[in-house]
Amino acid sequence: MPAKSHPARIRITAFKNADYRRLWFGAAFNQHGAGGEQVVFSLLAFQITQSTAWVGITLAVYFIPLFVFGILSGAIADWVDRRALLRGIELSFAANMTLFAALVALGSAQLWLVMVFTLLSGALRALHQPVRVSYAYDLVGGRQVVARLGLLNLGSRSGQLIGALLAGSVMHWFGASAAFVVLAAGHAMAFVCFARLRSVGIAAVEQRTPIKQNLREYFAELRGNRILLMLVVVTASVEVFGFSFATALPELAITRLNLGAEGLGMMHAARALGGIVAGLVLAFMGDMRHSGAVYLAVIFAFGTSLWFLAVDSRLALTLAAVVVVSGLAVASDILTQSMMQLSVANRLRGRAMGVWVLAIGVAPVGHIEMGALAVSIGVDGALFANGAVLVAIGVFIALAVPRLRRL
Repeated sequence: MPAKSHPARIRITAFKNADYRRLWFGAAFNQHGAGGEQVVFSLLAFQITQSTAWVGITLAVYFIPLFVFGILSGAIADWVDRRALLRGIELSFAANMTLFAALVALGSAQLWLVMVFTLLSGALRALHQPVRVSYAYDLVGGRQVVARLGLLNLGSRSGQLIGALLAGSVMHWFGASAAFVVLAAGHAMAFVCFARLRSVGIAAVEQRTPIKQNLREYFAELRGNRILLMLVVVTASVEVFGFSFATALPELAITRLNLGAEGLGMMHAARALGGIVAGLVLAFMGDMRHSGAVYLAVIFAFGTSLWFLAVDSRLALTLAAVVVVSGLAVASDILTQSMMQLSVANRLRGRAMGVWVLAIGVAPVGHIEMGALAVSIGVDGALFANGAVLVAIGVFIALAVPRLRRL
């Protein structure tokens, strides 16, 4: 049995790889944009409509491409040079943000336009997710994958924290147009980092197959790999009833805390901080055995933490609850990304991340559900109800799918 590696050595070894460092910083700048765009898009929707239901619809539009393009994005990630794909995505992000900034400056911030650019950003995000995670695996290999993805997540969430705070503050003081310019600058910096990537990685697939064959192999793997299919179902369920808490944040910021764009930026920054904590914890854990059991524990904790967020409290306690909820959400993401890549052959890893994107692509259902529930029973009641459903899902999976506990 191989000796257990020390977590500090894992981090040092990863950062000795120059391309891993470039990927780490590029991911941080990319997520600077992701953290900020959710703040600005959701707040614009709330300001225009004064309705949490429309915030839910806006976030649903943002996540629809994850479901629609999930399978295709994974196949593309296994077909195209991942370094070139990362560069092209960042240029497209920067162009999208710059164009919308110009239109907003001209006074065209209508709801339908917000939806169009939200959809474009979501489509680029759907393509970015599988290629970033699969390229990270290319660089460092499968050993210690949980710790190394946790370390990559640390960079991503750090960028998200800065992006959320910066976008909220810039929007508060200078308007939405200036906020989108700041987000475009973040994606331009990500492009600079990705433009310097050199190595294809030690675990990269040498022979690339045509995209049609990729898709045929993809569906065959889903039919025959029950562990992968099981992870897809569980991930989708957690996405609907757990991650949809983001829909409630604009109303919490404005009605509970009496804060505007800065307050929402603080809440999204708290989300990013939770992700940073989760990334640090998983990076320090090193070798992880029984990932499935840990994942089930995370689901239980995720559900109960939503109950604490549902409690009417002041700013500090609300932000603390957001940190905990978000940390557990990110931990569930890292664990499923790791387990899915480890459950398939090396040549299918990009497609495994595509199916992960497909699973989280059911997010629109959750955001619409959360928005509708908040309108009917209040935002606190909606958070409590979703937390209860998440706990029930954890109980059901633990009893009905014992194989997951043994992963």
